[in-house]
Amino acid sequence: MTSAAAPPDGAAHEDLERRLYEIVGVIQELAALRFDARAPVGTAGDIVDAVAAGVNALGEELAASYDEIERRVAERTAELAVATRELRHRALHDDLTGLANRAALWDRLAARLGDGDRGRAGFAVLFLDLDDFKSVNDTLGHAAGDQLLVDVAHRIAGQLRVGDLAARVGGDEFVVLLDDVASPDAALAVACRISTALRAPHEYDGRTYGSTSSIGVALGPDGDADSDAILAAADAAMYEAKRRGGGACVLHGSDRHDEATLTR
Repeated sequence: MTSAAAPPDGAAHEDLERRLYEIVGVIQELAALRFDARAPVGTAGDIVDAVAAGVNALGEELAASYDEIERRVAERTAELAVATRELRHRALHDDLTGLANRAALWDRLAARLGDGDRGRAGFAVLFLDLDDFKSVNDTLGHAAGDQLLVDVAHRIAGQLRVGDLAARVGGDEFVVLLDDVASPDAALAVACRISTALRAPHEYDGRTYGSTSSIGVALGPDGDADSDAILAAADAAMYEAKRRGGGACVLHGSDRHDEATLTR
C-alpha cells in the first residue's frame, strides 16, 4: 500500500501561500488592464511555477491584443474624423462648384443679423442669375452648362474679400454676402466687378461663348429685417435687372428699384 504524501511543514506552507497570492495579485493587475504585470516563476518547476508561467503567457497575449485593439480604435477614430469633416463640408457646400450652399448661407446671414453683430458696419446681399444659362445648356449640352457654373463660381470668388461669402442656391442662381459694406456705392461697385468678370469669354470643348448676369443688390440690416426679407429684396432687384434686358446691376430701393449701374 502506498502512503499519502506528507503535508508541507509550516515554512513550506507559508512559501506556497505567498507564491499563490503573488499569482492572484498578477491576475488582478491584468483584470485592471495593467498588462505589464508578471508573476515570478521559480526554479522548482512545480505546479505553482507552471500556473505562474501560464498567467504570464496570458498577460503577454492580452497586451498584444490590447495594443492591436488600440491601434484599430485609433485608425477608426481617424477615419471617423475625416468622414465627419467630409460630411460637414458636403452639408454646407455645393457639390458642383464647391461654393457654400443655401444652408450655409442661411446660417451666415442669421449670424450676421444676430445681436452680437449689430454694432458692426452694414452688409449687402447680391442675388445673381445667369442670363444665358438655358441657351448654353440647349446648344452645348449639360456638361457645358456645368462647366459654366464652375467657371462662374471661380470668377465670383475671385472678386471677393476674406470674410465675404459666395453661395450657389440653385440652378444658375448665386448669392453673395458682402461683409462690412461702407455704402450702397461700395456694394454696387463689387456687383459691377463681378458682372464684368462674368462677361469675359468662356470656353468649352474648343468653343468660345459669352455670358452675362443680372445682379440685384440689397443692403442690410434694415431695421428688423430678417434673412428672408433681405434675400427677397435682392431677388426682386435681380428681376428688375432682368426686366431691363439683363446684364445689369440694380440696387433695391425703398420705393422702386431705380439704380442700374451696368447694362449690356
